[in-house]
Amino acid sequence: MALLLFLILTAALRFYNAQEVFPDGRFYFADGDCYARMTRVRMVMARPWRPVHHHSFENYPQGTDPHTTAPMDYLIALPALLARPFTVQYLDFAGAVVSPLLGVATALFLWLWLGFLRAPYRGAALFLHAVSPILVHGTVFGRPDHQSLLLFLLAVALGAEWALVMAPTRAWGIVSGVAWGLALWTSLYEPVILLAFVLLLSIIWNRRGLLSPERRPGYAVFLGILLLCLAVDGWPAGFPDRTILQYFPAWEKTIGELSRVGWRELFRWVGFGIAAAPILLAVRRKDRAALVVLAATCLLTVFQARWGYFFGIVFVMSLPWQLAAFPWRWLGWCFFLASLWPVAREWDDNLLVNEANREARIERVADAIALREVAGRITSPGGILAPWWCCPPLAYWSGQPAIAGSSHESLPGIVDSARFYLGQDAGEARSILAAHQIRWVVAYDSERVLETSSTLLGRPVFENNMAAVLYEKPRSAPSFLTFVYANRAFKLFRVDL
Repeated sequence: MALLLFLILTAALRFYNAQEVFPDGRFYFADGDCYARMTRVRMVMARPWRPVHHHSFENYPQGTDPHTTAPMDYLIALPALLARPFTVQYLDFAGAVVSPLLGVATALFLWLWLGFLRAPYRGAALFLHAVSPILVHGTVFGRPDHQSLLLFLLAVALGAEWALVMAPTRAWGIVSGVAWGLALWTSLYEPVILLAFVLLLSIIWNRRGLLSPERRPGYAVFLGILLLCLAVDGWPAGFPDRTILQYFPAWEKTIGELSRVGWRELFRWVGFGIAAAPILLAVRRKDRAALVVLAATCLLTVFQARWGYFFGIVFVMSLPWQLAAFPWRWLGWCFFLASLWPVAREWDDNLLVNEANREARIERVADAIALREVAGRITSPGGILAPWWCCPPLAYWSGQPAIAGSSHESLPGIVDSARFYLGQDAGEARSILAAHQIRWVVAYDSERVLETSSTLLGRPVFENNMAAVLYEKPRSAPSFLTFVYANRAFKLFRVDL
């Protein structure tokens, strides 16, 4: 009964944003990366036996050879196929629900894993996993991003490593090999670093365990998955080109998950308990490996917000052993519940709908609906020039390629779109449109477009720039741009070169 309640709570909280994802009977995803992922899934469903290695829908016309891999594509495609007989929006439905389902799967694993290890305070860990804002964000409704799959796989991988130290079995060795192999297939960033930490700690404190009979089947499975990864997706793309190297430092300033994180955010994600965690784990000397991994993920999160998901799951997994340091069980529960005050504040201030954030949510939803209306007006084939964060949804909804995208591999197109919006010379604008074979141009709030373009290029904003002219005075656009449609947020132009 307790497990069922935790699973229901986990699922319910991940649908807190349902009004934003499904406002008008259609699905809207959380960000540009999600639309890029869903475009990939559409391509996979059209040709299931050909994994996607090239994105022609972004950085048009050159496209990109992304680091994105197949596991999440097929994980979304499977429920899409199952939902096809029941709804015409089967693809969008599958993309919207895949991450909450992975969140529930992670909760189920934590319950079984903690039960196997006979861990105390199992309910506390499951409750924090359900309510932690960073873990909710990573597996929220309408966010088909590979981070939700990584959260599940790395929870399983780290849990298996923990079990192999405390109660080694061949089954856990195989689980470890499968989880690490699939995690590395999904991404060669966070899993590589976490695996390196685990191997280093094992070499220092459990060298014999690395070669134990219980681990050997897992190594074989791990190697087999890596070979399958190479056969399906090949080796990751090569060294980035000059444009990416030049502009990446400026571009990353506009990306939230690449920003730094302060202690206030950490408290709001897992509670005040993070301040006491080092002491509580140090009291129990046998939990020193958990302390090192927790400290490492915490420091990585401070420098790059995208690590917050993995810091959150490591904190949850170590929580039972933190609370076990208290001499009385009631005292541990009192400490845990009191530590959740900042988590409750985060829900009240930023996640649940209230007067402070109601207008911002209404505006985000209205902008998404307006952008979809623009996509519906793109009636003939050709490239689209739009602010980079608008390009993935426009490409997904219209079926036409865009000059930019949400990944760093699209930086050449992002840079040229920024030059277009910042520029004052019609001849330069015309050259950019011709070089990228652009047929449609979208104008959006010129203040925001100019701010991001100026940050990226390191150039000041001058009067009579293209972004301001197209958005504020669309009838005064250059002769090769024909004004065809406008709504509350966007203007659409057809290019006639």
